[in-house]
Amino acid sequence: MDCECLAGCPFFNDLMTSMPSSTELIKKTYCLKDWAHCARYVVFKHKGRQAVPLDLFPTQIDRVGEILK
Repeated sequence: MDCECLAGCPFFNDLMTSMPSSTELIKKTYCLKDWAHCARYVVFKHKGRQAVPLDLFPTQIDRVGEILK
């Protein structure tokens, strides 16, 4: 099952368009497989789409605690 946010994710659809190789690797790891551990998804589920920082990478789970405060 794919991440429910993938189709409208500004991280991939806007910010990462110039880095197709990196984008595909991150998508395969987080969006198509392990989306429950994506930092962006965790923030989205707890605080909503508007609370997800544009510069937050899926791998930056260490930032989530500060964002959720």
